[in-house]
Amino acid sequence: MKDFLESEASGIIVVARLPADIQKHLGAKTTRLFLSSETRDSHGHHRWTSEGFSLLNDILAFGEVRSDRARHVVAAYFDANWWIASLKVTADLREVYLLTFHRSNERQIRKFRKIPEVIRSVTGRQVAVGEGNTPHGPEGYPASLTDPATCNEK
Repeated sequence: MKDFLESEASGIIVVARLPADIQKHLGAKTTRLFLSSETRDSHGHHRWTSEGFSLLNDILAFGEVRSDRARHVVAAYFDANWWIASLKVTADLREVYLLTFHRSNERQIRKFRKIPEVIRSVTGRQVAVGEGNTPHGPEGYPASLTDPATCNEK
């Protein structure tokens, strides 16, 4: 993983395993999640590391999953930081690719929460450990994302 992220080599690598519910929703014929060199190269601003990718399986397994359009899912997870992982299955359903993976911010999470199709809510393993001293709202969301006064901000 580290060599692939730090290199200019072309190709694809497996970066995670799909949980059964995501695989079923996508209709994917695989449990492997791929990262292409093209995506790696176009997302250099995220400064991906193998340590960051070590969280990806938990994000997919325990995070909230929503579908924003055909053949796509987005997973979010909170563990001291919000993370977003966006995936897409190919038209022949044989491969699933990571489109983006990064720490998120409140604006992006508000947008995520507006995605109407919930595939899976957060699971019990997800623990909201805090944003500084900010109290947390339900389901591990920061209070700023569950407060009706701020929830609908653009």
